[in-house]
Amino acid sequence: MFLQTTGDRHVQIVGGLTALERRVREVAKQGAKRAIVAAAPVELPRPLPIPLEFVPPGTAAPEGVRVERADVIAGVELEGDEASRQRAEWALIRGMNKSYEGPVDALINWRFSMRITRWLARRSMKVTPNHVTVGAILIGIAAALIASRGGWAMIAVAGVMLEINSILDSVDGELARLRYQYSKVGQALDNLADDIVDNVFILGVGWALGGVWWWLALGAACARWFVSLTIYLAVWRKLGNADVMAYRWWFESDVATVDEQFDPKAITTWLRSLGRRDTYVFLWMLACLAALPYWVVCHGLVIAATNMSLFLAQSTVFRAKAWVRRS
Repeated sequence: MFLQTTGDRHVQIVGGLTALERRVREVAKQGAKRAIVAAAPVELPRPLPIPLEFVPPGTAAPEGVRVERADVIAGVELEGDEASRQRAEWALIRGMNKSYEGPVDALINWRFSMRITRWLARRSMKVTPNHVTVGAILIGIAAALIASRGGWAMIAVAGVMLEINSILDSVDGELARLRYQYSKVGQALDNLADDIVDNVFILGVGWALGGVWWWLALGAACARWFVSLTIYLAVWRKLGNADVMAYRWWFESDVATVDEQFDPKAITTWLRSLGRRDTYVFLWMLACLAALPYWVVCHGLVIAATNMSLFLAQSTVFRAKAWVRRS
């Protein structure tokens, strides 16, 4: 791969990385084994996934080598000024969403999460996606404790805090993709965080409601935890990671990718959106604001009953065959 640039545009910071580092990582992800840059040598703060060689500016590309620009980010050419840098940065961040995101993430949450991601990306690299995940967990657990106090005001505040947790749940992934800060630990922590926060929140609301609602909340949380643990173990045994999106129920065994699994044109995708975290957390917040905390427990029970039914069908009828695909 041969990368060309004009002046020092390639050293502009876009989304927390220099344009050059970002382009090298992009072409490496596309399969390039080596990159040649026609520009004055610069030091990069992190090791790169492929060897990098600098040649004098204006050097012609070797014959047969693919040529690209080192100063074009997300289709926006950097012009050495702040305006073009900001355009490129926002275009880049807008592409950080997952292709299979839920409806609330796609319509509402991104308007907050991507602005937070952009703000964090401009700060120190010491603030990692895992730090965001831990912060989101603490906010979620605090929301559950506040909800357990009971009363409309407390439960309403808790509902808003849970939605903030959901927004931050998008931020950590966006930041990881933006900065190329992926890790198995981060993936596992992100998935476990959702289960911990959601089930603790159900318990908190159930405690506030008291009586039979507490026992229903406890049953819902335990059933959800049981199925989640089963899925984690199946995926870990097959892939050695915590990519729960690779898990398939028996009726999805012919689905090759996550994008196919959540095809936006399919009616089943919209029906399943009621079980997507971004959707039900938003509904839980609305229920808390409307003084209807019973909805949280009831919806938690529906999800738990559905998951348990699927698990029993998979384990009893289909002899516990775990469908796990490499995405």
